[in-house]
Amino acid sequence: RIVVVNDTLLVKQLDGDKQFKLNRKSDMGFEMPDDDGDEMVPVVFSKNSDGEITQVLIGGRQQWVKVKNYVPVAEVKLTAEQLKAFEGKYQFEQKNDAFIQITATPGGLSLKQSWDGREVNFISIGDDTFLNKQAGFPLKFTRDQNGSVTKLLAFNRDMWDKVKE
Repeated sequence: RIVVVNDTLLVKQLDGDKQFKLNRKSDMGFEMPDDDGDEMVPVVFSKNSDGEITQVLIGGRQQWVKVKNYVPVAEVKLTAEQLKAFEGKYQFEQKNDAFIQITATPGGLSLKQSWDGREVNFISIGDDTFLNKQAGFPLKFTRDQNGSVTKLLAFNRDMWDKVKE
């Protein structure tokens, strides 16, 4: 959600807790800090033929379309057995030495990064879809024809392969 507060545009993550201030650079161009706050990310709005703002491009690669009737995500309760199917070690397809470990928890899943030990918790929002609400960090799992979990898509762009152990 993008709102105006005291002549400032704020971006509020609806399915999470993050909020960013947009700094104006031009008529339709803004910038906001990245997740780490180290760099500024370009934010460019676009209009349709009627002059209505309908889309925003963030960082030159994430295209967001304006919606009129937003429905927030709802948590889905999965059984311990259903959550156990996602457990395992996953290898990043772009980098052979990057691994994450997925573990079932009473409330969903926990992801542990091999390179820094950081742990991130997720709730289920579907049979194969999970969300970290604090960062709006989605996980989507893929199954093979037998129903076994084989892949993990993080941030809607990073593919991880489940390692057979």
